[in-house]
Amino acid sequence: MADFVLHAVSPLPAGEAFDRLVDWDRHSEAIPFTTLQYEGVPRVGQRFVARTGVGPIGFDDVMVVDELQPPEGDRPGLVGITKHGRVVGGTVGWTVAPTATGSAITWTQHLVIPWLPLWMDGLVGAIGSRAYGMGLRRLLT
Repeated sequence: MADFVLHAVSPLPAGEAFDRLVDWDRHSEAIPFTTLQYEGVPRVGQRFVARTGVGPIGFDDVMVVDELQPPEGDRPGLVGITKHGRVVGGTVGWTVAPTATGSAITWTQHLVIPWLPLWMDGLVGAIGSRAYGMGLRRLLT
């Protein structure tokens, strides 16, 4: 398992930053080679699939929203998601807190790739941190 935490600041108000981070279509635009398939609006219990690949070669990252609470006043927004895929498991969550100049985002990821040896966790964490960091920046712009 590989764990990492990302921090970002944005000039966007917390509500707008939160809305961008739960806009699954934006994820499809921001993350290379990945398309999210879902139905309806973001909500607790929502199941969606991130298909990552090129042509017929790829994998499905099946996820379920466990927590979804938009920011309100000084209270940060919270999102919690569990990954249920055969290729990638784990959890992802983020908070979006209001600041005097916009918002502060903390993204926490716990990746489980059961078919990789444990000694590769450090490499998976480093690659995951970089890739998700790029995606987070794209989602907020």
